[in-house]
Amino acid sequence: MDYKTFYAELFRPLEERVGGKVDAATLMAIVGIDFGGPVSLCTIGHGRSAFVSFITCELAVRKEQKPASFGRYELMMTCNDQAWAWRLLTRLGQMSLDKPFGNGHTVDIEDLVESECQIKGLIAEKLFVVRIEDNEVGILEFHGITQRELSFARAYGADRMFECLKQGQAYAQTDVQRRHSVALTL
Repeated sequence: MDYKTFYAELFRPLEERVGGKVDAATLMAIVGIDFGGPVSLCTIGHGRSAFVSFITCELAVRKEQKPASFGRYELMMTCNDQAWAWRLLTRLGQMSLDKPFGNGHTVDIEDLVESECQIKGLIAEKLFVVRIEDNEVGILEFHGITQRELSFARAYGADRMFECLKQGQAYAQTDVQRRHSVALTL
């Protein structure tokens, strides 16, 4: 199966969930991930919305990627800062070649973001898994969270953290400018 068909099948449920088509252009660098550069990204909403969904489009087809319990996967983040999302998705993409991510995994990113940025962690959510040519392939979305939220997620679990983010209207979109934690309730 060619890459175009593979990604069309993988992104179909994502387009339904997000409510928009994957943009025609792919964000690529002159030097790619194989040589230490950034991952390639597909987008939904680029140039049409303040919050854009950035989706890696080269990891699930790599034999080097360590599969999650559900199979291979691409990474996603819906964010209002392209450079920020690209830098973090590149780092996560590199990490996925060494160890698998899964639903509910957390990542401390304090050393990767500017000191004034309140988003200091990420939490992964398995959006869906599809079967493509007898292989399970999914999308893991990473949500930006504050240091306080990261500690809460690690103590009380991802499901509880996602509920708090939804109640605080901070779910599904990482606002790099967010200045406060959501209410954290048990």
